[in-house]
Amino acid sequence: MAGGNSLIQAIILGFVQGLSEFLPISSSGHLILMRAIMDVPEVPLLFDVLLHMATLVVICFYYRKLIIRLLKSAYLWITGHAKDVDQSDTRLIVTIIGATIITVAMVLLFKVLDFGEYGPRGVSIAMLVCAVILATTIIPKGTGDYSQFTWKTAVFTGIAQGFGTLSGISRSGITITSSLWCQMNRKTAGEYAFVLSIPAVLGALVLAMFEDSEMVVPWFSTSDIIIACIVAAVIGFFALRLLLWMVQKAKLWYFSIYLTIIGIIGLVLLP
Repeated sequence: MAGGNSLIQAIILGFVQGLSEFLPISSSGHLILMRAIMDVPEVPLLFDVLLHMATLVVICFYYRKLIIRLLKSAYLWITGHAKDVDQSDTRLIVTIIGATIITVAMVLLFKVLDFGEYGPRGVSIAMLVCAVILATTIIPKGTGDYSQFTWKTAVFTGIAQGFGTLSGISRSGITITSSLWCQMNRKTAGEYAFVLSIPAVLGALVLAMFEDSEMVVPWFSTSDIIIACIVAAVIGFFALRLLLWMVQKAKLWYFSIYLTIIGIIGLVLLP
């Protein structure tokens, strides 16, 4: 099945993944719409997860200093040697754990209810909902940092990230929005949203391995997938830098205009 045409399609999907994983426009939603436009048949979940893993590498590289610091703080916390200077990191770690548990619970609930398995029109509607959510980011004026995290932060952002797993709802967009509404300052909100995504993406990979019996993607060759992942990582790096700049400049609402246009076009043109 793989060939020259499949390579072009893989590169396009990798480009879309890298751009839309970080910009708050829903990577999963855009991948579904692009497949519909290019008439690419449904491929195993593993392909999507590999593309997400490529962009996860970008997050780990970009926030490598924070991640190393958190791992050190986690070790000190577990061994009972945490000092006062580690309290903000400890709060962040506990919040990530709590929010991740809530996200996992929501994903399992969605699966039990069979909610979220919709086609291009459903994705278009979800994008319109996401547009409304992003439009609210101009309102919060929070100044809080990690030291001010509470259990409410974990609950609110965990629920938001749970809805962010639905196609058409941007995980980064809804998580950053919920973080801003938790009165975080804009730098903290952007940083927290992406660090929080690390266990979520790793969990999705594990879930895909258990659920997807077909580990080979027949439509794309191994080289197609590798090239798509490289494209996703490179584009993702620059998209992440752009998004963090836009978060700090309070310009996330710009994407609500884009999502509104794409959502309407999808409803009109796609089946």
